[in-house]
Amino acid sequence: HTEDKEHAEHTPRIYTEETVQQGTLVSFADFNVERDCDNLRKAMKGFGTDEDMLIHILGNRSSDQRVKIRDQYKSMFGRDLKDDIKGDTSGNFEKILKNLLYSPVEYDCHELRRAIKGAGTDEEALIEILTSRSSKRIKDINNQYQTLFNRTLEKDIVGDTSGHLKKILVALVQGHRPETNEVNEDEAENDAKALYEGGEKKWGTDESKFVEILSNRSNAQLKAVFNAYGHFSKKDIEAAIKSETSGNLCKALLAI
Repeated sequence: HTEDKEHAEHTPRIYTEETVQQGTLVSFADFNVERDCDNLRKAMKGFGTDEDMLIHILGNRSSDQRVKIRDQYKSMFGRDLKDDIKGDTSGNFEKILKNLLYSPVEYDCHELRRAIKGAGTDEEALIEILTSRSSKRIKDINNQYQTLFNRTLEKDIVGDTSGHLKKILVALVQGHRPETNEVNEDEAENDAKALYEGGEKKWGTDESKFVEILSNRSNAQLKAVFNAYGHFSKKDIEAAIKSETSGNLCKALLAI
């Protein structure tokens, strides 16, 4: 058994497309939510803080397990774990620990609210989240955002962005992008032609055509569109987007 263990430890892990999309923090095998809550309370109770214990527990539990700890902590002690962490830590360490207590959807909601709230808008944060999440995840975000902040994400985006960037973010926040792997080559050819004629071929760019196509096609269909774009232009689609659009609209289109 020792030889098998040593062999496993020294055997390189093969990463497939499926594994690289998973988090590196897996569920803790010997998980005991009440024990973790007790140890967290002891780590922050009284004078001084056992920061190593906070790291040991919250840094070695999966997202689902951390949410269970957060909820159980309140049931056991009548205290909010985030508030206790805030009272016993500070700076980026505090911020990381508190963020670890959110589910992935909750974290997205808080980041989106942070990006919109107050003076100025962090448009890059909006782009990063809304262009990279699945349609199901975006629908979950919409529901959770309403629950957390008693306001709709779409209205907040409409109120804090403008122009074609607003249009593409509003389109994405609907969560209607197909997620099928099926491809229609004829439609891909038509879309590629429409992008070429709305961009490189004409004087001035029809940004709405880029927004319409890129925000409403599946990833598989867009890949076919981008391949077909070469039938009409010597540029690839990325170069065309960079030459025909600018600013955060360009960043959003490239992110998709």
